[in-house]
Amino acid sequence: MVDFEIERKTTKGRNISLVVYQNGKVVLKHPARIPQKQLEEFIAEKKGWVLSKLKSLPKDIPQKLKFQEGEKTHIFGETKTFLISSNQKFGLEGNTLKIPKTKSEQANVRKGKLILKEILLEKIKPIIESTSTALNTKVTKLSIKPMRSLWGSCNSKNQISLNLSLVHCPETIIEYIVLHEIAHTIEHNHSNRFWKIVESQNPNYKFAEKWLKEVGKKYIYYLN
Repeated sequence: MVDFEIERKTTKGRNISLVVYQNGKVVLKHPARIPQKQLEEFIAEKKGWVLSKLKSLPKDIPQKLKFQEGEKTHIFGETKTFLISSNQKFGLEGNTLKIPKTKSEQANVRKGKLILKEILLEKIKPIIESTSTALNTKVTKLSIKPMRSLWGSCNSKNQISLNLSLVHCPETIIEYIVLHEIAHTIEHNHSNRFWKIVESQNPNYKFAEKWLKEVGKKYIYYLN
């Protein structure tokens, strides 16, 4: 028996591992076909280590959003309160974010994430267009999804993935992350040339990097 909840995730690799995230989530990663007894023995062996990690976690990491009436979060760096509406319309109104009423807590989360995705897309699309034009490059595909540790990524096909948690960040941070990933469509590494591309569009990018390390680490956990 363990004293913490464990989320299981199957992987293509052969190894078993336990990961403790900053928001207290414990994830067991393992191959799809592996005896339950072996997993239980692995968890028992790592129990002390997991409890130690959980005890050392920061106390000010926000809890995962449930998208309930009166719950607070940040939208583009400003504190907003969820207002549950009986109609299907949603939108930002002053210090509130109106979201439609659903039938269950799980439905709240699913609907809430879809709404945040639409809000973020509306903000991001013109930034991607202007940044791509400025750097004379092209993003072939954009996807937005919750990520536990990355703010964004870009593959060799110039397809960009952005963290849904960016919706909580100030606009200057969103602009920086978009710039960072679009710069990777030109230079697929973190070489000096890459950073010169970033600096050509944002000479103060190091302030954004500092914010992400010191403040952003909290914002990333609202949805995870």
